[in-house]
Formats: sequence, structure tokens, C-alpha cells
Amino acid sequence: MISYLSAGLLALIGLTRLITVRTGPKHLVTFFLSMAAGLAVSAETTVRLLGDELLPRLVTNALQLLAMRALVQLVRSTRSPEKPTPFWPIVLCWAVMVLCYLDIAPHRLEVGTPEFQWRLSVVVYQVVLTTYGVTCLAMFTRTLARSAAGRPRGTFRTGLRILVCAAVATIGWVLFSGLPSLWLEITDLADLDFMPRARLLGLCAMVLWVLGGLFTTWDGALRLVRAWQGIRAVTPLWKELVAAHPQIALPVRHDIEFKLYRRLIEIRDGVLALRAHVPPHLGDWLRTPVDEPTRAAAEVAAALVMREAGRSWPHHPAGAGEAQPSMREESAWLSAVSSAFTHSLVVREVRERAVASAAGRRDDA
Repeated sequence: MISYLSAGLLALIGLTRLITVRTGPKHLVTFFLSMAAGLAVSAETTVRLLGDELLPRLVTNALQLLAMRALVQLVRSTRSPEKPTPFWPIVLCWAVMVLCYLDIAPHRLEVGTPEFQWRLSVVVYQVVLTTYGVTCLAMFTRTLARSAAGRPRGTFRTGLRILVCAAVATIGWVLFSGLPSLWLEITDLADLDFMPRARLLGLCAMVLWVLGGLFTTWDGALRLVRAWQGIRAVTPLWKELVAAHPQIALPVRHDIEFKLYRRLIEIRDGVLALRAHVPPHLGDWLRTPVDEPTRAAAEVAAALVMREAGRSWPHHPAGAGEAQPSMREESAWLSAVSSAFTHSLVVREVRERAVASAAGRRDDA
């Protein structure tokens, strides 16, 4: 159960990174998803379901090597210019492991005996797995430790430091679980006792990877939540403005943060296009003092009505020289305007006065 839970958390982290990092390399996504699949395949329930211990171990080890290669790719991607990671070493390791497995499989009933432990194919399999994994982890750990030291304080740096600890723990796990013939020879452990201990060490390392992954993806997940909330908040105002000025709509894109950024731009374009239709006497329709978002919403509501009536007032102030807010400030501001536009009784009254004024102008004509 713990293996499946850890696998689910690793997969969730990988998918979260896949959603938050739309562009660029997906090395960490590959790492987390590969480790998640490896944990699920090597779980005791899965092994019992398959009725074979050697094949799940081969698949798990192959996925672990893929995860280790992803860490090397991540390290190399930080260099300028980026140094590509050749694919042939891991293919060679996989090929050697498969050949060893084909020699080991007919002797599966001998597992646990000294003759099996020191069989040439078994030793080669263990050496290949351990050497590749430890080499990749050592490169990753050294680079990540340097990167964490130069980061400002925050959850991301904390996550990087936890990942360094996870990499060190994983090196210990690989050295222990990857060389069972050696450890069974120099310790008093029985073969049946070795794998549970190796699995426990692996789960401890995975917990550290999960914690590090959660900390490093926390900011990205929060940004996604804020962007989604911002999109929902400004959508009522955005719909009205796009209906009035369809030309302000930008090409569709599914990235959530960019979608919010694009929607804020479209709202600003729509508001600018309506400036000439804002009645100069709108202040007379506001019976009580109102806050700035409510006044801005009232201007938009009145301008939409006057635009439909064909009324405009040229030379309306364009608001030039206004300070450029940050995206978060702009989102908060337009969310407040959109809320007032939808729910404020003051805006509703201004809209009714604008309709009455437009109708009176038509009657006079």
C-alpha cells in the first residue's frame, strides 16, 4: 500500500510539473513518472499478481535507469551551451540487463543459493545497474547542491535541498539493493530478509523525493490556482467586452497563466475602445461616493449602453501616463471591477440611467 501511495504522489508531482511547465525540457517529469511506474511494478501486490519476481525487478530496474538518465539530462540542460546526453549508454545497459535476465530466468528456482548469487550473469547485471545509477546520481547531486546554495530563501530552495538529501539516500539505496550478492556474502542476512530491507530503504528515499518534489512544485501549483481563480473572476466582464468588440479577442491558447494574461490584455483593450462612449456626466448618476473598481465598472456599463445607442463623446481622457501594474495587481484590480460590474447595485442603477438617457435621446430625435 505504501508503495502505491508513494507511486501516486510521484506521478501527481510529475503531472503537475507537466502542466505548469508547458515549454522546455521535461526531464523532471520523466524522472518522477519513471520512478512512480517503477514503484508500482515492484510493489509486493504487483509481484504476487504477476507470479514472478524476476521480471518485475527487470522492468523496475530499467525504469530506474531511465529516471537516472533524466537527472543527468536535467544537469546537462543547466549548462550553457546545453550539452546533449547520448542515448546509447542506457540502451547498452538495458541490452546487457536483458541478456543477463535471459540467462538468469531458467535458474529462478535457485534464487538465494550461493551458486546463484555469484553466477556471472547475476554479477554483471548488478554491476551494470549500480554503476550507471550511482554515476548519474553523483553528477546530479553535485550540480543540484551548487544550485541550491545560490538560490534565495524560500520553498524552492528548501525543495532543492531535500532533493539533494533524496539523491544521497538513493545512492545508498542503489549501492545496497543493486549489489545483493556482495551484501549477502558479507552480512548474515538471508535472501528473504534482504529484499524487504532494500525496499524499505527505497521507500525512505522516495519519501524524500516526494517531499522535495512537493516543495519545488508548490509555487507553480499556487500560480496555477491563482491564475484559474483570476480567470473565473474576470470572465463576466471579459464576455461583455468581447461581445461588444470581437476584434479584441486574441488567438486561443490553453496555458492557464498565459490565458489569464491574455484575458487581462483583452479586457484592457475593450475598456480603451469604450472610452469615447463614457458619458462625461456619469458622476451625476452616482448618488453616493463609490470605490474605484465600482466607478470603473459603472463607466464600462454606461459605455456599453451608449455604444449600442450610437452615442460618443470625443476627446475623452485616455488615461495616458498611468503606472503599469504587475500582472497580479492587474488581475486583482480587474477581478474587483468584474465583480462590481456583475453584482453592484450602483452599477445596475447607472446602467438603468444610461438606458433611460439613451432612450430619451432617441425619443427626442
